[in-house]
Amino acid sequence: MKIKKNPTILLLTALAMFANAADTPKSALTVAVYNFTGNAGAADYSATVTTLVTADLTTETNLVVVERAQLAAALSEQAFGASGMVNPEAAAKIGQITGAKVLVAGQVMKMGENHLVVVANIVGTETGRLFADKVEGAADNLLDLAFQLSRKIAQTISDQQTNLIASAQETSAQRLDRIIKGLGTNRPSVSVNIQYQSGNGHSVPSETEFGLNLLKAGFKVVDEKSDRKPDIEITGVETIFPGPRQGNLFTYGGDIVLKVQDRRTGALLAFEHEAAKGADSARGPAMRVTEANTVDVLAEKVLPLLAKQKYQPE
Repeated sequence: MKIKKNPTILLLTALAMFANAADTPKSALTVAVYNFTGNAGAADYSATVTTLVTADLTTETNLVVVERAQLAAALSEQAFGASGMVNPEAAAKIGQITGAKVLVAGQVMKMGENHLVVVANIVGTETGRLFADKVEGAADNLLDLAFQLSRKIAQTISDQQTNLIASAQETSAQRLDRIIKGLGTNRPSVSVNIQYQSGNGHSVPSETEFGLNLLKAGFKVVDEKSDRKPDIEITGVETIFPGPRQGNLFTYGGDIVLKVQDRRTGALLAFEHEAAKGADSARGPAMRVTEANTVDVLAEKVLPLLAKQKYQPE
């Protein structure tokens, strides 16, 4: 049985997408529906299933479906393979380009003369988590099978939203604002000296990032050129190393060990260690992100400690 592309279905898809865009709530999730594949004898069915599922999902008020033209420009069909299984790296790339939080693809399998099994793979582009839904029935009843599958997909997205979507992360500015609110008013003077473990001098990005956090929090930051000597000296050693590529992203790992010391007495106030990761489309920015992430976590540990130390001017 050969199924031709139906102009009416294509028109309904376009109209549904237009109507859905007008009524979409701000909390709606963006979903990309990639082409379903088909085994021998099911290629025509798979194209129709893709069209019908796309049309059905556009009627869900909590979902926004990425336009097919935009999706086609994001990544080639070859990234998904004949099984309809979605490569997590490809899914992540589509998410970055189109803004889709969830990717739907799958396979249509023809069993015998008139029996179809349709499997949908649902992947979170941020988390890489995979869920699957399945329907089966007579090929003559393809319209109803696609509708049943669409309802299952929509329900799975709703039920598994916390697994499909990465939880919102606190920004660096939000973290610092939260820290500052709990510091009180005491602000001793501080110096910061962070060296690379390789011995190649100062880690200027980490020193700068930590110093900026201190200044924004109201601490007095001094260095060797300052007239005033610090009340507290912060010294540290940083290690930064490349991690595995993630699609088109470079990743790095960072590790900083800090010593917080009373400059006058030499007393050790704290010894802190923190590791973090970062990623970006270029090596340099990926390293900077990694260093900033590591410093942000250390600042949350160290700044409250500094605010507790009280000193009289020398």
